[in-house]
Amino acid sequence: MRQRTTVMKPLHVATVAMTPDLDPQISRDRMKQIIEQTKREHPEVRLILFGETILGWFYNKDETREYHESIAETVPGHSTAFIADLARTHDVFVSFGLSEKADGKLYNTQVLISPAGEVLAKHRKFWIRNKIFTPGDKKLVTADVDGVKVAVLICADARSLALMRAIRRERVDLVLASLADYATSRKVNQLMGAFYDAWTLVANRYGQEGSILWRGLVTITDPWARLRASGMDKSQVLVHRLDIGNTPALLRWMRRLCVGFKFAGMATVLTIQLIWASMQKKLR
Repeated sequence: MRQRTTVMKPLHVATVAMTPDLDPQISRDRMKQIIEQTKREHPEVRLILFGETILGWFYNKDETREYHESIAETVPGHSTAFIADLARTHDVFVSFGLSEKADGKLYNTQVLISPAGEVLAKHRKFWIRNKIFTPGDKKLVTADVDGVKVAVLICADARSLALMRAIRRERVDLVLASLADYATSRKVNQLMGAFYDAWTLVANRYGQEGSILWRGLVTITDPWARLRASGMDKSQVLVHRLDIGNTPALLRWMRRLCVGFKFAGMATVLTIQLIWASMQKKLR
């Protein structure tokens, strides 16, 4: 009997912790430098991921709405055209977040640009914490990156069980998670691989924005919930080779079972740590 083999498909990726500026043009210039340097040092990289609304600050004191209205753009628009030129020049896929204006509303949007300069995917955040933004549609957005099935989500969207089920059902190979998050737990990010049964890239922002310090935690996890690369507390680019497997259904379910046990153990440890920290705080 012929045995089914798992064919591995390599994809070199980069995920970024960047310090955005209040001025989107300065932020775009920083993105340009990062893309150029990444491709110069790692020409094999095919995909670069930037964080949520990375063209500007996430909060701007008491003027957050006015600020985002002032920097919001259409899609396609100036920034997508700017990044499209870079994507064509360097033959690379680029995903980044921006404030989008459409139909008189503001959206927290993530786009994926192809090496041909096309907007391959556009996802609007639907799990909204910053209420100046209008929630997007609760649907899964996917695209093809060199034969790899990619899903796009933004920060708190990761809490959606419906989205998690859709990603698993559609057998997504790679999840692009674009964040504006000041959390510091690598373990929490590591669990994302277990959630989605897929490789997961997390991009973020780093630096001081008014009273908020963004720690810039970026991670790469595999479908076995193993942390393959991580970094924090500086502007940086993580580069990694993903070996994407065309996993047979039986092996996929076996992996999910094993990872499920691992997830339960990690979740239990995290819960105990949180309870212990809370008890210690009350005793002080």
